[in-house]
Amino acid sequence: MTDRIEGLLVDMNGLFRHWHNTGARQSERLAGLPPGTISHYAYDHPTYRAARVGLLTDQEWADNVADRLADDFGPAVYQNLGPWRADRGERDNTMVELLDQIRCHMPVGVLSNCTDALPADLEHHNITFDHVFSSASLGVDKPSPHAFQAAADRMGIPAQRLAYFDDEPTFVHAAATTGLHARLFTGPSDFTNRLHHLGLPLTALR
Repeated sequence: MTDRIEGLLVDMNGLFRHWHNTGARQSERLAGLPPGTISHYAYDHPTYRAARVGLLTDQEWADNVADRLADDFGPAVYQNLGPWRADRGERDNTMVELLDQIRCHMPVGVLSNCTDALPADLEHHNITFDHVFSSASLGVDKPSPHAFQAAADRMGIPAQRLAYFDDEPTFVHAAATTGLHARLFTGPSDFTNRLHHLGLPLTALR
């Protein structure tokens, strides 16, 4: 397999960033909202899918979430949503260290189901990829084969010569059916071992 792999494509959340929803919980406490309210209004509504495929910007989606919360819980909600919006998750330093090593040997792209906030989030966390693909920028989200094929095309690498890692089994299966060498991400150690099998001389994890 080693001589066939020319690039790496990876998921973002669960690998390089972890969400703990601390900002949402803080906003809920400030606004007196029941636990889980913001998550429900933000991610269980059709506007999130619209933002995820680029039909709405991240700001338009967030404004819609705020408006719906204010309609149901009162206008005071507006002034308490700052922590939710400011929370950009937690960077995984171990994975970022590995990323920097991998980029010395081959191009690495990130493919994430998310809004157009991805580039700003990467800058916030000081994470650098060679190629950045949010589902919003592609106009299609995983597990559609078109998302994986579009990423491969924009990287200029045939799908059959791309390795792919994701922590969502459904997305791994979809990537594999598209032709990528797709593997389930279970942690940095297994990730490193699998890349060693591809011939990448990565430094052992500390």
